[in-house]
Amino acid sequence: MLFSRTLGCPVLSASDASRVGTVAGLVVDPEHASISALRLTGVSSGGDVIPWSDVHAVGPDAVVVEALAAARFTSAAAPEVHNPLGKRLLTELGDLVGTVRDIAFDPESGAVGTLHTSRGEQVPGSGLLGLGSYAVVIRVVPGGGAHGITG
Repeated sequence: MLFSRTLGCPVLSASDASRVGTVAGLVVDPEHASISALRLTGVSSGGDVIPWSDVHAVGPDAVVVEALAAARFTSAAAPEVHNPLGKRLLTELGDLVGTVRDIAFDPESGAVGTLHTSRGEQVPGSGLLGLGSYAVVIRVVPGGGAHGITG
């Protein structure tokens, strides 16, 4: 699944198929190269962040969450969200290697598979070091290249 295909998807409750909200962003945990939560818009009650552990399924047309997921987090307790799409892609040595065009992730586990760059290259999720408001930072492998970039 791609980040870009998930943004804007409706989020539904598994118990009654009611609409909980709409996916506004995915919270990425760079340390584990995985998605840790969903940030929602249009939430009628409860918090606007749902932990990934409460995600039942991610499909091309909707995200389905456990029944009480919307009440788990509030905005105040939620981790900061930085949308990686369009961000500068820098190596840990400060070299610009493009921008993040999209991110592929496993819809079951939330593991980040690959970062797709504006230069048509792919970086394995295991190379992800950090994500902030300015850039996404990736590892450099010994020998000088960015971690596993493939064309």
